[in-house]
Amino acid sequence: MTTSKTWNVALAGECMVCRPFMVHQDDSPEFAGVIELLRDTDVTYGHLEMNFADYEELRWPARGQGIGSFMMADPKIAADLKAAGMDLMSTAHNHSFDFGPEGLLATKKHCRDAGIATAGTGLDLELASEPAYVEKPKGRVALVSASSGNQHFMWAGLPKGGLRGRPGVNPVRIEYEFVVDEPTASQLKQLGENLRVSKPTKSDKPGAFGILLPGTQQWGEVNTFVVGDAFEINSRCNKRDLDRNKRSINEARTMADLVIVAHHFSVSDGPRGDTPPKFVQEFARAAIDAGADIYVGHGWHKTLGIEIYKGKPIIYGIGNFFAQSEFIQRVPYDSYDAWGHDVDRLPTLTPADHPLHPGLDTPSDTWWSSALIKLEMEDHQLKRLHLHPVEMGRETTKEARVTRQTGTGDHAFTEGRPMLSQGEDAVRILGRFQKLSALYGTTVEINDGVGTIDLSSAPQIAKSA
Repeated sequence: MTTSKTWNVALAGECMVCRPFMVHQDDSPEFAGVIELLRDTDVTYGHLEMNFADYEELRWPARGQGIGSFMMADPKIAADLKAAGMDLMSTAHNHSFDFGPEGLLATKKHCRDAGIATAGTGLDLELASEPAYVEKPKGRVALVSASSGNQHFMWAGLPKGGLRGRPGVNPVRIEYEFVVDEPTASQLKQLGENLRVSKPTKSDKPGAFGILLPGTQQWGEVNTFVVGDAFEINSRCNKRDLDRNKRSINEARTMADLVIVAHHFSVSDGPRGDTPPKFVQEFARAAIDAGADIYVGHGWHKTLGIEIYKGKPIIYGIGNFFAQSEFIQRVPYDSYDAWGHDVDRLPTLTPADHPLHPGLDTPSDTWWSSALIKLEMEDHQLKRLHLHPVEMGRETTKEARVTRQTGTGDHAFTEGRPMLSQGEDAVRILGRFQKLSALYGTTVEINDGVGTIDLSSAPQIAKSA
């Protein structure tokens, strides 16, 4: 077969999908337009922020802490995703292990049965790290998927000593360094000595010192402090994880004609702002250097800027595409407990109680909107990128007024299905991409409700590379 050097690619964001949706494909032009954009392409990628399993396939929730949702939905929804056009989906994220190995492996099985290739999770570390491949008329496409911010028991492991490897996610672990001024460093050292929580650090920087707080003693994670002129948090990728993922990307570029790298990160260098953490930029650029054609970041449930690096797109935050976590039918005890519900009355509590899910307890002008991204690639270089704004049932204002509601309860449940956005909402969605992409020297032009990055001229590539 002669490999085509041009690709039209569709990228969809975080699919927190737990309701069948293809029944609505002809309901409105705004939703039909989304489906058409997903299908009218050479290959379509999305991030699956959900697990699929029949309940008899599961045992129990694998974690007992945190306010995060326990993501689980009807496996039949995988068929809807395939019918909508999904070819490849990343499954490495902070909810991959919500229901342990059983839920993780069932998700891969149901996606495979629906005809969707998945990457980022597996029976052991080697399988979780390997690329997924899909055959398309224009050639072979590969996906490598990784996650940062997972708890230790969620990391996939390798077999050793006669023991099987651990199912889990393909991790990119993070190493942090906290920079403080001299007076603060002196106070922290005194605090460490007085509370007897001072510990040696692995850092080889002069004057570096460590503190191991009681809450992290079980993991042995020492917080490393160094003295500097300004306060800042420096994060970097664990070298072994970075090297392993670079090997997977190198495999993918050798064995496929187009390579997509998906990176889920649920942690940040401080509060989640409008720019990605340092370790994310490190990983994204390393992925491109290793042979990736496209980098897609997600995890903060909000859109971030787009960088053009060596002529290839780095999408730091693609945002949500489906936002339906509040419709999860089976909510475990742990969620009711974490959100402060009276678990002594557990039999009287239901999934309709509020709050039970993060991101939904307060209004957000970024949770309910994003863009379906269409790429034109030629000879492994980006020619054009089109941003088609979508909304999931709320306005893109600080108040986030509900525009599409399900049910009539006291708390408005937002329908959460993506539709093409119009009017002022579309302007705000695209304006955010435009503003945040400009931080990387990337120009987003807005015309007729669509944002466009046009690299038909060389200067922008040279400037960003």
